[in-house]
Amino acid sequence: MSSIEQTTEILLCLSPAEAANLKEGINFVRNKSTGKDYILFKNKSRLKACKNMCKHQGGLFIKDIEDLNGRSVKCTKHNWKLDVSSMKYINPPGSFCQDELVVEKDEENGVLLLELNPPNPWDSEPRSPEDLAFGEVQITYLTHACMDLKLGDKRMVFDPWLIGPAFARGWWLLHEPPSDWLERLSLADLIYISHMHSDHLSYPTLKKLAERRPDVPIYVGNTERPVFWNLNQSGVQLTNINVVPFGIWQQVDKNLRFMILMDGVHPEMDTCIIVEYKGHKILNTVDCTRPNGGRLPMKVALMMSDFAGGASGFPMTFSGGKFTGNSLYQNDAKELAWHFAKCCVNQYKDN
Repeated sequence: MSSIEQTTEILLCLSPAEAANLKEGINFVRNKSTGKDYILFKNKSRLKACKNMCKHQGGLFIKDIEDLNGRSVKCTKHNWKLDVSSMKYINPPGSFCQDELVVEKDEENGVLLLELNPPNPWDSEPRSPEDLAFGEVQITYLTHACMDLKLGDKRMVFDPWLIGPAFARGWWLLHEPPSDWLERLSLADLIYISHMHSDHLSYPTLKKLAERRPDVPIYVGNTERPVFWNLNQSGVQLTNINVVPFGIWQQVDKNLRFMILMDGVHPEMDTCIIVEYKGHKILNTVDCTRPNGGRLPMKVALMMSDFAGGASGFPMTFSGGKFTGNSLYQNDAKELAWHFAKCCVNQYKDN
């Protein structure tokens, strides 16, 4: 049986001389053997420490020359700012807190930086993989981030965006979904929706589904910003939305269970999922920047991941066609949508 006890990892050791040379305020320190960078903030005899890694997209922090108090650092990627004295981000304000490391002194006044690693939730009630019959597990790509999983006699669907645009008509589907997509959704035993972005939570798609089967079980994580925050305004009549806690197995039947995990960078919104069928794990990290803070199960049978990022709905871009400003304005809405679908893909796809 796998251990589910908390573990402690030593990230950095400072000799007594190195510890004595730490200056008041901000210190940038590197573990030469691992190449990992850390920040230590010294206030008289007290030390606070964290990894030198921005929670937004993993950028490196440097000295903030605009900070007159000597307490903040600035990310080299997107200028996010962290007050190291409090471990709170001040730009953007009211966003995140940086994860602190444990600081300990040894008997000779050297300094150790420790990281406490909680037990992996998926290790609770472990199951050994069982033999599978041919065709017992089938996974079908529908389009974008939407997958159809047949697991024994159960069917799961991920993030069904199957009709219409997303992001204020800035995104269109690259791959045309199969003609039976609505039937597939209607037959689903459960649907997982990872987060609120319109290329994953598609109200036009869900409206079609609700007209045929309003009680289809839909599962989302218990995020701070609710996935279905706009359900009442949308007019979509869904009656079986289940908000589940993170890191706890949800049992579908004796062979199938799943667990939703939060993103380490955007825990208020993004989620990912582990599905386990007869002991075989399928991991879908969806759009998470740092799924589950970077701690993921080993030896999964299948991993699904995004392969593009950093996109946005605007500005709109056309490529591969001979379009002028006048010709675009002359197109009606249907033709413009067709141009989007055919030409405006690569820069804005989000899988």
